[in-house]
Amino acid sequence: MADPARNPPAGPRIPPLVLAPLQGLTTAVFRRVFARHFGGFDRAMAPFIAVGHGRMPPPRRFKDILPEHNRGAPPLVPQLLGKDGDDFRALANAIHDELGHPEVNWNLGCPSPTVTARGRGAGMLPHPDRVRAFLDAACAGLRCRLSVKLRLGMQRDDEALALADVLNAYPIVEVTIHPRTARQQYQGHADVARFADLKARLAHPVAYNGDVATTAFARDLCARFPDLSSLMVGRGALANPWLPAAIRAGRPEREGWDPAALAAFHDDLFDAYRLALAGGAGPVLGRMKELWGYWAPAFPDARRVLKARTLAEYRDQADRVLRP
Repeated sequence: MADPARNPPAGPRIPPLVLAPLQGLTTAVFRRVFARHFGGFDRAMAPFIAVGHGRMPPPRRFKDILPEHNRGAPPLVPQLLGKDGDDFRALANAIHDELGHPEVNWNLGCPSPTVTARGRGAGMLPHPDRVRAFLDAACAGLRCRLSVKLRLGMQRDDEALALADVLNAYPIVEVTIHPRTARQQYQGHADVARFADLKARLAHPVAYNGDVATTAFARDLCARFPDLSSLMVGRGALANPWLPAAIRAGRPEREGWDPAALAAFHDDLFDAYRLALAGGAGPVLGRMKELWGYWAPAFPDARRVLKARTLAEYRDQADRVLRP
């Protein structure tokens, strides 16, 4: 029997909701704590692991995707960033064979200038020949499922259109499209019309990612594209942790906002980071302050928290803001 809380009869079909891979933010610690307090996600994509050239990354790079670090979190899809298909295949097979992950995602959309300057991430989008050569090598003997996450292009929003026929020639299980260019970073608006154009050219299941910050936007998108394979939510869920559940239930995203519940989540996450992160106060404050960058619009006094220099000062200021 269908669960009306997940798919209200009067609304559109809501596909699986996926937590986006935000580097340095949506780590295993965050995924576990978020699931304890809010839920709403069917699976998560891990922030990328860079593929080494001719060698495996050091063991510390795998900590985030270890099964024991993800118990209690949504099922995980590791993401790999690289431009050499042979190296990608070797790492993907190791992740599958040794850690049991049935799928890996190829990051073809990272917009960071330090990444694209080396011809990785979105830096490959203007080069269909390089993408084809990569997939020829990566798919030859790959023992796990392969998905791809990409943007519309590096400089132009039509560059990925030339990749549709290339991608269609390979056994890719899902293509997630963030309809911005790398040049845009996260500025401007996601271009849903360009998403529709690229989606229509792809033979694979297609997922949407970008600007999912309100229930209305999400449900309108699902009504317009009823065959979406999944809906990826990132920054919107960081700013409002109730958003995924609200999308499912068809209720306004601010309904159910509870400062006490947010404070409990904050405290749990803060304590979890203190246990998990080495290096003293710096790494903990860095992670927490980055999250406050998303919460700041809801809390006019958030600047107090962002100025804290010690864990004790941070905790005192966070309490003042969250528990006035």
